[in-house]
Amino acid sequence: MNKKVVILPVLLGMLTLAGCGGSYSSDSSSGHGNSYGSNNNNYGKTMDDTTNKDTKSSANTTTLSQKDVFATVKSKLTTDAIVMLPKNIPLSSKKDYLSARTTSSPDNYQVVFYETKQPISVNSEDLKNAEKATPLVTVSGKKYATEQEAADATGHMDNVNTGINGVDLGSGITGYSEAGAGSTFLSWAEGRWSLSVRNTTSGDQQDSIDLAKKVVAKLEKETLPAPHQVGGVKLEAVPNRADGNRISWQDGATTYMVTQFADPLDGISVATSFTD
Repeated sequence: MNKKVVILPVLLGMLTLAGCGGSYSSDSSSGHGNSYGSNNNNYGKTMDDTTNKDTKSSANTTTLSQKDVFATVKSKLTTDAIVMLPKNIPLSSKKDYLSARTTSSPDNYQVVFYETKQPISVNSEDLKNAEKATPLVTVSGKKYATEQEAADATGHMDNVNTGINGVDLGSGITGYSEAGAGSTFLSWAEGRWSLSVRNTTSGDQQDSIDLAKKVVAKLEKETLPAPHQVGGVKLEAVPNRADGNRISWQDGATTYMVTQFADPLDGISVATSFTD
C-alpha cells in the first residue's frame, strides 16, 4: 500500500504537466522580395552597391565585394583581346549581391553580370535560374582584323549636329530629331561620341527629350571612356527595352560594348565607371 501511495501522486503529476504543455513558433515573416526594373521612365533610380563588404552567408560562402567579383571575372577570361571591365555595377538594393557568367575565345570575351539575393559564385550553374539571378548588363570586347572594322562596329554616326528641329539639351548641346520606319531619333554629339535616343512615332516625344537631357546632365559629372577613334551610344526612350540599349567604343582594332541594360542611366553609369 505504501508503494501505491507514493507512485500515484507521481503519475498524477506527470499527467498534469502533459496537460499544460505549450506550443512554440518562430517568426517567419522576415522574408522580403526585390523588384528589378521599372515600368515607367523614371530612369536611374537603382542604387550603386559600392559598399558591399566581405561577409559570410548562411551557407558559409564568402561574399565578394564588387572589386573581388571583377578580379575573379578577369581571371576566368582567356583571350588575345585586351580585357577591359567596369569598376561598378548599379544594383537595385544594397542587400543584394553581384555575380557574373563569362565566355571567351581568342578574339573576344563576354561577361553577363547578375544581381542575386544570395551569394552565388562566378560561372555557377545557379546563375541560369531566373528565381535566383537577374541579368543586369553585358560587357564585351572584340578584336577585329582592322581598325575600320572596329570603328564600324561601334555604330558611331557622323554629322549628327546638323539638321532641323533642334532641341536644347542643356550644357550648350543641341539635339536634332528625325523620323523613319516607325521610329523617331533624337541625336547629338559630344567629342568623339555620337549619342541617340530612339522612340516610337506613337510614343510621347517628350520622353526622348527628358532622357536625352538626363544623359547630357549626367555626362557633365561623369566621363565616358576616351575612344580611339570613335564611340556610339544608342538608348531607348521606351522603358525596359534592354535589347535596344548599347554603348560601344573603339580602341584601335578592338571594340568594347555595354549592352542589355534595362535602365539607360544605369548603362551610362557602367560605361563611365570604366574611367574611374
